[in-house]
Amino acid sequence: MTKIQTEVIINAPIGDVFEYYTNPDNIKESWPSDVIKESENISGQSNEEGLEIKAEGQYLGKREEMIIEVTQKEPNQRLVTRQTEGPFQSWESVQEFQSNGDKATLVNHVINYQLPKTGKIVNFLTGSQAEGNLRHGIEQAAQTVKQKLESPLKIIL
Repeated sequence: MTKIQTEVIINAPIGDVFEYYTNPDNIKESWPSDVIKESENISGQSNEEGLEIKAEGQYLGKREEMIIEVTQKEPNQRLVTRQTEGPFQSWESVQEFQSNGDKATLVNHVINYQLPKTGKIVNFLTGSQAEGNLRHGIEQAAQTVKQKLESPLKIIL
């Protein structure tokens, strides 16, 4: 099992940060386009436990599809998702949120995954390539969310 982890402090209230991170529409907006091409809610449920999300990624020119299920959601504290179908042997994402004062939020994001021993993704990526792509993706996603939530609204008159 490989573990990738990142932490980021976002200068925004915990409620705003949690809401952004737990909205499935924001996955493709925050992850680099070379990692996540599309994401959508496919279960029809609201953004709660049991929600299923389809995420399409690209690995060395080949598209892969992953179905992700929200397995645990504790408002303003924790979000856990896992792959139910897709290219990885196993995949779990854990995001934990801590208020760091009224206007800042610490986000700790851990992805635990295991590549399959056979299959398309193994033919395209070695373990170090997969880890590098995912590490880059998780770090860039954290910075994208930080920039988006910390940006002041610009009013054009």
